Amino acid sequence: MLQNTITLYKNAYAGLSREVWLLSFISLINRAGSMVFPFMTIYLTQSLNFSFKEAGVIMSFFGLGSVAGAYIGGWLTDRIGDFKVQFWSLIATSFVLFFILKAQTFWGIAFMAFLLSVTADAFRPANKVAVAKYSKPENRTRSFALLRLALNMGFAIGPAMGGILAAWKGYDWLFYADALTCLAAAFIFRITMKDDFKERQKAQNKTALRVNQELATSPYKDFNFLFFLFIIGLLAFAFLQFFYTIPVFFKQQLGLDESQIGIFMGLNGLLIMVLEMPLVYLAEKKNQPFKIMAIGAFLVGIGFLCFLIPTNWAGIAALGILVLTLGEIYYMPFASAWVANRSNESNRGQYMALYSMSWATASVVAPAAGFQMIESLGFNGLWLVLCVVGLIGSLAFWIVGRRVDME
Repeated sequence: MLQNTITLYKNAYAGLSREVWLLSFISLINRAGSMVFPFMTIYLTQSLNFSFKEAGVIMSFFGLGSVAGAYIGGWLTDRIGDFKVQFWSLIATSFVLFFILKAQTFWGIAFMAFLLSVTADAFRPANKVAVAKYSKPENRTRSFALLRLALNMGFAIGPAMGGILAAWKGYDWLFYADALTCLAAAFIFRITMKDDFKERQKAQNKTALRVNQELATSPYKDFNFLFFLFIIGLLAFAFLQFFYTIPVFFKQQLGLDESQIGIFMGLNGLLIMVLEMPLVYLAEKKNQPFKIMAIGAFLVGIGFLCFLIPTNWAGIAALGILVLTLGEIYYMPFASAWVANRSNESNRGQYMALYSMSWATASVVAPAAGFQMIESLGFNGLWLVLCVVGLIGSLAFWIVGRRVDME
């Protein structure tokens, strides 16, 4: 039994490129400093005394910035390469984090939230393009899973440390720590990764490049891809409540303090660190990505259903996070890999940008709509709506999978 488990983990990590490991390590450093975002709604409502509606609107500016940043990042990646976009995104984000504390008014914070998301989210499509570039088609899903593992290992560290810093030193320290880790990630990225954009362009002769561009499908004309993005947006709306409304639910309804909230939210990253690679390795063998994504969406819906259990027991937080985590394991890495495989080198930046923008667009709606539902329907009403969204997403994945198979 033990030997089989060791072999499973060994096979799950085998065959991934050095560059994918480096990109994942850099993302781990960057995400380990992501202490601001999980506590932003609490910071706005508790420290700055904004109402839930005002906090929701400010968080929507994060979403608007994410949309703009994802589009800019994808556009630039196709033109100047993923290396420059990733490096300068990290540098710019660190400077914005240092200055965001200067803003205290509603519109000042809203503007800085927008700017922070523009700089931070320009990184995402470039980073995904880089992972796709340095991975083989047969292990691309595991490459994206490794990247997610690194991100979530960082997320296991970040909120836990952030909760401790917020409780002991105050919220200012969250912004400083986040800024410093962005700078550290940029430095490591600069000395370990190579800007090969011009070399790759030269390696393609004009004929091959012309044929590649002629065969490239515009993502705006790829209707199955657009349907897929609609599903991702729906699920993103649900899953993003993990960052917006769930921390408030933990504090107000379950009575957890900031350090406890950080530990419970960090459980998500810890579970991904232990479970994602072997589960993805086993699921990848079935070569049925849409069926697997449908299972993941179903579990996301059930995860929110757990919060409807009528008790103040803190174990409900762990149960809900466990099921939500299993859901994201079974749909997120397969979704990223499918988008990468759907595109090619001449249009991958556009595809990844639109994929990131589907998440970013959801982040515009998710905070304001989530808090509005809490005020109108209560927490239980919100969880019921999100459960239905997960079930609809599961059915929609099955439908688009059938459509793709018929192409």
